[in-house]
Amino acid sequence: MRAPAEVAVVWSASLASALLAFAFSIALARTLDAAAFGTFMTVFAVSRLAAPVAQGGISEMWLQAFGRHGRAASAWIVPGLGAMASTAGLGVLGMVVWAMTFAPSGDAGELAILMAVAVALGAPADNAIAEPMLRGRFVRVALWQLAPYVVRMAAVGVAAAVLWRSDGTRAVGGPLVIVLVVGTAITSVIGLRWIMRLRRDPPIDDAPSHESLPSPPTSAAALVRAVPFAVQGLAYLAVLQVGTIALGSAKLVEAAGSFSVAMNIVTAMHLLPSAVFARVFAPRYFLWGNSDPARLARTAPRVLAWVLAASVICSIAAWFVLPWAIPFVFGSEQQAAIAPARTLALAFPIWCLAVGLASHLTTPTEVRWRTMCWVGLAAITIGGCILHAPSAGLDGVVHAVLVGQVAFAILTIVGQLVFVGPRWRAAS
Repeated sequence: MRAPAEVAVVWSASLASALLAFAFSIALARTLDAAAFGTFMTVFAVSRLAAPVAQGGISEMWLQAFGRHGRAASAWIVPGLGAMASTAGLGVLGMVVWAMTFAPSGDAGELAILMAVAVALGAPADNAIAEPMLRGRFVRVALWQLAPYVVRMAAVGVAAAVLWRSDGTRAVGGPLVIVLVVGTAITSVIGLRWIMRLRRDPPIDDAPSHESLPSPPTSAAALVRAVPFAVQGLAYLAVLQVGTIALGSAKLVEAAGSFSVAMNIVTAMHLLPSAVFARVFAPRYFLWGNSDPARLARTAPRVLAWVLAASVICSIAAWFVLPWAIPFVFGSEQQAAIAPARTLALAFPIWCLAVGLASHLTTPTEVRWRTMCWVGLAAITIGGCILHAPSAGLDGVVHAVLVGQVAFAILTIVGQLVFVGPRWRAAS
């Protein structure tokens, strides 16, 4: 399958995922009042932020290992599973701590503890996507992207049925979480089978450029190698979720609901660079970087230019459409989401530029710089949201998110000029 077709397949699945995510939040916004919706979306944001901690960056570590070591990288599969067990436990612990100390209500705390189970079970399913990516089976990649959203829609369907006869997050929590846990457990079993298949039948042929393994890898070594990728995933989810969490933890649950609506819209826009860079070109960045750097130097700038052009069009369209689309789709109670959604949509091209440049950083030195970029993004965004949410509310959180994205773009531009540019010129 050629790259444009791969982009089309994965992007189509990403758009379908966005529709399911919209349906999930729309169903809740239409069913619950503003306060209950904000409470639930706060808990859901905590679970989304815990997910990359539980996933641990293991799938990206496997991609890098196969790019560097060829078939010998199959030795990293079992240590990676050991590292994933540790990161999943850490993600669950984080949710429990939040539930006991920062939850806006007792019902929210109980719901967060129950949803921690689904977070732990979701780690193998998230990491299993490395298998079809390495084999170039992008239809399977696309279908796997849809799986968690199908589970969520089934869960919200059950919850909506319960809400016809009862009220409040306590009544919703039990049935919703049961469906989430069962559905996630099924995808987890399938994911583990894919991961073990990757160990038995590595998809990469050995080449002279591949490095040999100096010693058998351990779980600790796998964890160390995966940390930079876990930081990237955590930082990205922090940009999307920490504002909702900060507002909800400050007991501003209605503002948290409005911000979550705005971020749902921005997340759908983010699917463009995510589909192109993370799902389609990530294997190429790792594999071509070792075997054919000149090809990578020719291809990557064209891909980034295409994404930036599309991002500008999306940003302009969103500015004009959102004022009437949000009340029509989410209900009149979410009028407060219009202003933050339009502001964040205007910053979308900046985000695409930063993500595209960050994806070019693939050598060990560059990965360390990329990790620093993501850490800076997360630190600025999280710190700003925590500081400004209690006093400035929704406006303060939006300002913190924008400052973090601009800083992230500046850092990635520096990395492109200092590291990637000279390497590409040498390869050409």
